[in-house]
Amino acid sequence: MPDRAIQRRALLAASLASALPAHAAMPLLAGGDISALSWMERAGAVYQDRDGKPGDCLAILRRYGHNIARIRLYDHTGPGTGEDGWYWPEGSMDLPDALALARRAKAQGMQIQFTLHYSDFWTNSRTQSPPHAWRRELSELPDDAARFERLVALVEQRTREVVQALVAQGTAPEFVSLGNEIEMGLLYPWGRSANWQRLGALLKAGHAAVKAASPSSRVVLHLDDGGNEAKYRDWFDHAREQGVRWDVIGPSYYPFWTKRTVSQLVGFCEAVSRRYDSDILVMEAGFNFAPKRHDGWPGQLEHNGPYPASMSSPEGQRDFMAELLGACRATPRVLGVLYWDPVMIANRNVGWALKEGTGEPGPNVVSNTTLFDFKGRALPVLDIWKQYTQ
Repeated sequence: MPDRAIQRRALLAASLASALPAHAAMPLLAGGDISALSWMERAGAVYQDRDGKPGDCLAILRRYGHNIARIRLYDHTGPGTGEDGWYWPEGSMDLPDALALARRAKAQGMQIQFTLHYSDFWTNSRTQSPPHAWRRELSELPDDAARFERLVALVEQRTREVVQALVAQGTAPEFVSLGNEIEMGLLYPWGRSANWQRLGALLKAGHAAVKAASPSSRVVLHLDDGGNEAKYRDWFDHAREQGVRWDVIGPSYYPFWTKRTVSQLVGFCEAVSRRYDSDILVMEAGFNFAPKRHDGWPGQLEHNGPYPASMSSPEGQRDFMAELLGACRATPRVLGVLYWDPVMIANRNVGWALKEGTGEPGPNVVSNTTLFDFKGRALPVLDIWKQYTQ
């Protein structure tokens, strides 16, 4: 795409902020995942505003217009709790850390989207392993039926305890996600979507627990592949048949993974929200500000999908997010967008996870998609945020 076309796209994105229809009068919820922030700070990460002045990362994000934070919870972290030889650092993304981040986010006036992974390590369609402590307990039961019955009780108990802890410290979450990208289910092997009766029972237990602890919190069901209407129709039709309840549908949307433009995402959101009479919260979105990571290797997002390679730049990231935020604010039933990952900047002590046995960090595969550059300075994308959140 020639530069002139990129300029036209930027002008169109900017015009969305000043020409919003009446139904878009309410500010958009727009922020990002801050789950790794404590780990980053312990590793010595320094965050700076657009002028290069160091400060508290959350205060900087709030000043530029972030009004919601996503916080992920794992049951236990540290050596021996991960998968495939990798683990999260001890004291990071566990309940004490998540509660502390929730207090910090609320102190900045941000809403909270709280994600329970129901695992000790990362979950997505490939892996949804129950916490190690749960696995040990379940292994002692006499048969599969008893194990599943206990698993449902564990989901209800853990969900209720966590949400109660958030409420007790004055940080009741506005949104709670039951799992992360659960298009293939959760808590494998029992909760795979091949057995919707069991998956439905687990989701109903989680929903009931959230509402019992915090009736105002809205339950999110989060899938990948935002824009794939057929996938969402199949999944949510099955959920509805099982009597599963939810308040918000949460798609992940990355042009690289989905191969879809913002306009295609908007059409998807309109169709899905209409079919299920449901609000939409884009749970993950990301775009490169540089074509390579800080170490010169390709990042998690190898390219921009349908967007030109020339947009892997600070200005291109800004223009993409202006297009996305503007379009979402102009679309009925879309509540907001959560960016992935705004804070995991380049740092030699931090990677996507730590290596079992050595504690050495793996590559930071998102260092070229954050909202701060390789040296921790706020990127141009933050200049446009307030246009959509105020």
